[in-house]
Amino acid sequence: MTTSGKFQVTFINPRDSREFKAEVGPLTTAGEAITGLVKAGFIQAPGPNAACVLVNAKSGASILNNAALSASGIGDGDIVHVTLTSSGAGVDR
Repeated sequence: MTTSGKFQVTFINPRDSREFKAEVGPLTTAGEAITGLVKAGFIQAPGPNAACVLVNAKSGASILNNAALSASGIGDGDIVHVTLTSSGAGVDR
């Protein structure tokens, strides 16, 4: 953990398994993390029939978009998988 209370998390890209290390605050939500990953160019914004979901690599549990990563069991050095979900006919590519 850094001196500012932030901690480092490794996000895994759903398409090619690339890693992205990011420093996040204890109150950072999954939705905020996804927005940051899109802005950083690490993942593409999901299309109209798709969504990104963060998954705790230790527990396999999905993290709700409005849930803080730390409240979802994510801590310093943890790995979070970014997954794509779709509704309808398929994932918008």
